[in-house]
Amino acid sequence: MLFLTIKMYFSTLLFILSISVAYSQDRKITSILNPDCNACTDFDTLLYIRADGAHDSIHQVWDFTRRTPTVIFLISSLNLTLNVTWNSETPKFTFSEEPKYSFAIAIDKIYEYNDTEDNGHFDDRYPQRPYPLNDLLWIRQDLVQSNNEVKLIMRAHHLNDYQKGTIEIKLDLLPYQDYAVDLPHLIHTSNSTLIDVNLVNLTCSEDYQASRFALHFLLVSTDRKNDTMNYTMRKSLDDEHTPGVFEIVEIVTPASRRRGVGGFLQFRPVAYTQPQRGVSVSTSAHVSHFNRTELRNDSTLKTFYRHFDRDNVLVQDMVVSFGDAADGYYKQQNYTSWSFTVGHGTPPKEGFSLFVIMIISIGLGIPVTLALSSVVYLVVRKYKHRNPPTRLLNDE
Repeated sequence: MLFLTIKMYFSTLLFILSISVAYSQDRKITSILNPDCNACTDFDTLLYIRADGAHDSIHQVWDFTRRTPTVIFLISSLNLTLNVTWNSETPKFTFSEEPKYSFAIAIDKIYEYNDTEDNGHFDDRYPQRPYPLNDLLWIRQDLVQSNNEVKLIMRAHHLNDYQKGTIEIKLDLLPYQDYAVDLPHLIHTSNSTLIDVNLVNLTCSEDYQASRFALHFLLVSTDRKNDTMNYTMRKSLDDEHTPGVFEIVEIVTPASRRRGVGGFLQFRPVAYTQPQRGVSVSTSAHVSHFNRTELRNDSTLKTFYRHFDRDNVLVQDMVVSFGDAADGYYKQQNYTSWSFTVGHGTPPKEGFSLFVIMIISIGLGIPVTLALSSVVYLVVRKYKHRNPPTRLLNDE
């Protein structure tokens, strides 16, 4: 009896696990590289992705054609068609009907700054030099296009004649909810894209004794232009997925904050100083305040959002920097790697993994099963003692 009870218990756990895996994919994804571009070469990269759900479509544009890493989200009905036309290698966009919402991010420059106070934060008071990323030549290193994943890895070298090094950006769309394989194991969903940024062997200026590097972000959404993005840092349940890090940073658009239908960035405030990520090579990621700004006329964002009412296009920027006090600055390791997700809707909430749930279930379930089995055994034994079997005697 005990064996059958335990066997049934494990069968139930395996059934739950199989159901979770079988029904995890939420959207049907299709992707096209440089759609309808006859003049594009291997040095031109615009990846269009369409993710169709039951009631809406999420269109994504991953663009490097203007040499500024750009990710655009467009939310629409299932009937909308996003058309890309080209003027030589320059894309333009039209829609078959009015979309529901849009938001976007772009990393348009890297700052080198002299962290004279040695705290890792970017501050306008510090000496600094901007390096626009549209000066770089981006090379496509890897491209995966399937029904189960869309992944793009881009790499650029040589910021200018004096600033050397490599910048690598990986974008990964997986149409189901799970934790990323690599630390800090961020949650990805069918409504989001996971992005990794690696800064490798960047040359530090000779006149800066405390060089660090920071990323300058442009944030755009179809909200009122006088509104603002919202920043929160909340505590997570535990550090199961990111040991030692209990905080999660979320930056949401006004529509996401009010109705859960806008856009968001989500990340742990941690970066890594070695390719093999781990707790011992982690450092802090810091976020600046938001500023209002304008889009460059020669940018993909400017081209894309010209279709929208200017009063309903919110444009702000922010800076993400990396480092901790007394860590030796960037030159100590000459490497910084950081991950974040960008998505539509409400940022996903972390929970216990299936593995932990199974361990907890086993830890609690087996003792309970044994206790119940013991109770049943004692009750049956006591009943038998009170009601002994009748013995038949032969009178002869």
